[in-house]
Amino acid sequence: MSSRPHPIPYLSVLLLATLAGNVAAAPVRTAEVEAELHAQTLALQHGDNLVGLRLRPEPGWHVYWRNPGDSGIPTKLEWTLPAGIDAGELQWPYPHPESLGELTNYGYAEETLHPVTIHVDDAVTDETVTLRARASWLACKDICVPGAADLELTLPLGDAPAQPNRDWSHLFDKALRELPQAAGDWPARFATDGRDVSLAVESPALEGARRVAFFAYANDLVNHAAPQRVALEGARLRLSQTISPYFVDAPARVEGVLVVEHEEGTRAYEISAAPGVVAVVAPTATMPALEPRRSSIGTGSGAPPPTLALVLLFALVGGLILNLMPCVFPVLSLKALSLVKAHGDDGGERRRQTYAYSAGVIASCVLVAAAMLVLRSAGEAVGWGFQLQSPAFVALMTYVLFALGLSLSGAVNFGVGLMNLGSGLTQQPGLVGAFFTGVLAVVVASPCTAPFMGTALGYAMTQPAWIALLVFATLGLGLALPFLLLGWFPALARYLPKPGAWMERFKQLMAFPLYLSVVWLLWVLVRQTDAQALARVLLGLVAIAFALWLWASRGVVASTLKLAALAGAFALALMPAQGGGSAPTPSAAYEPWSSERVAELRADGRTIFVDFTADWCLSCKVNERVALKSAKVQRAFAEHNVALLVGDWTRADPLITAELARFGRNGVPLYLVYVDGGEPVVLPQLLTPEIVLASLSAADGIDRDRPVAKRKDGD
Repeated sequence: MSSRPHPIPYLSVLLLATLAGNVAAAPVRTAEVEAELHAQTLALQHGDNLVGLRLRPEPGWHVYWRNPGDSGIPTKLEWTLPAGIDAGELQWPYPHPESLGELTNYGYAEETLHPVTIHVDDAVTDETVTLRARASWLACKDICVPGAADLELTLPLGDAPAQPNRDWSHLFDKALRELPQAAGDWPARFATDGRDVSLAVESPALEGARRVAFFAYANDLVNHAAPQRVALEGARLRLSQTISPYFVDAPARVEGVLVVEHEEGTRAYEISAAPGVVAVVAPTATMPALEPRRSSIGTGSGAPPPTLALVLLFALVGGLILNLMPCVFPVLSLKALSLVKAHGDDGGERRRQTYAYSAGVIASCVLVAAAMLVLRSAGEAVGWGFQLQSPAFVALMTYVLFALGLSLSGAVNFGVGLMNLGSGLTQQPGLVGAFFTGVLAVVVASPCTAPFMGTALGYAMTQPAWIALLVFATLGLGLALPFLLLGWFPALARYLPKPGAWMERFKQLMAFPLYLSVVWLLWVLVRQTDAQALARVLLGLVAIAFALWLWASRGVVASTLKLAALAGAFALALMPAQGGGSAPTPSAAYEPWSSERVAELRADGRTIFVDFTADWCLSCKVNERVALKSAKVQRAFAEHNVALLVGDWTRADPLITAELARFGRNGVPLYLVYVDGGEPVVLPQLLTPEIVLASLSAADGIDRDRPVAKRKDGD
């Protein structure tokens, strides 16, 4: 006969469970997280039971996995239990990567339940049992706030099988599906080479996987923000990731969670890899890894990424706006002039002209996008507008616009052959001329796209190739749309001025915007290089003028001199610069940007204003003059002791390009504010003094008594 007291009758247990259920204290709610304890069943039994810690972050916030990644603190649960009752370890469903600026963390941005096994000894005879625990967590968005809660859960105790807790069964089912399964005898090995950590795994469970990701338990093994390069051949997987800057020695084993996504669902497996030989996965690997979810920075919400339809709308509107930009206006004015001259032509010819122009614009946008995709796949760090970072390209564009200006001024009349090589072909009514006018419009428009197309282009460059090409084609359609309307609705042509003698004067007047563009390009050139390079290009302009002065001359001597002058001009443009360019900053108070300098200033609790700019970015210069250099903004910078950093992208800088990409941008301007060393807030691309002042005023509104998590050096 058992010495244990007679158990509570099954009917009594069922009645208690039905009336009381899971008697939990009210959920503990903070401004960031809601926390609560729940059990899988309506009553406890002797033996093992399943209880879960439920955490529900508010939108935009996330809590952390056992390895938090670049920063953060894992969630903890400390139990206070009656005698005879023990709690197992907190269990971790597989995490999701969360990117915030330059950091990548591992955690949970959605409601998550962490299961815990509760063992009730046979000696426990209480009718009800109260479980108490203190939960602590770190919740982060654009700031990090530690939280804690004292939780309790009261349940009846009996031996009969307990009924499931249907109110929370969906969370338990989800958590159990997402807990890592033991990989068993899967062959797994790892290797380090000083640059990468590589993992090799073999299992039939990998066949047909769409995406995979590996989350190591060790925090100092890999660079969490670096992309995982994945190669999958049947049941054989190789995965490489850049080694952590904190890496010291290779561990005895690499352990962690391998998340495998199939069409029918996602599963996680606990991997333990022994040292071995693993070939590093090349950067061009095409197997997609699980991508981090990028948190909203400075927006106060966890807004989803824009839909493709919305991005295409932005691209179309951005292309329309480009028609008004100063760097596009000279070429568009040439096209308008050609339409005025063709006013007497039939409507069919006008439509064909506009279609050819539009084809040139769209084809050029798609071609540049394709070139960027090819360069990116080869590992080249570039951005939209990158051609203006090449001094040789700037010099050649200076020649082209200078020659166009001389042509409009009447110094020379180009023949059809030269125009078909890609300059001001609007002087010819032919379709080839219209097509290449569209090409030239895109060439000179590219540096103006960033102010209006930062979001759309950043989105495009992170999507599959066909989406990126579609976004750029839509941008081209917007740029060409006004001229398409002239072709579709010939009646609009009657609003154009009547042809007459004034047209020659108007043509000459249109040369001056081109000359101003030449001045702007020369200014960009000298900022990129040095005075010697400027002098060489100016000599090249003299050679271009000399060749054009001889343009109508015939004979061997004239032809030789023309060819020599043109060859000399191009040789001068292509000569490498001797200096690196001074790239002076907008103000003496600024210092050059670097991620290390940002980390130092953040560790000191300084407010930081970072200006990513370029000399060829017109909107950057407008923002400097209108907002950043205004007296009240400069005064506010001084009052708040703001550290001012400038990232100069005038010439290609892969570190700046990578930083722009972390914030979803492929062009400048980009403005970041770190208030009191906190997380970065992204400002709009078009600034006013009020916007800058409002971003700094947050420094006066911080509750300094509120605890904020400390970050590791380099965060």
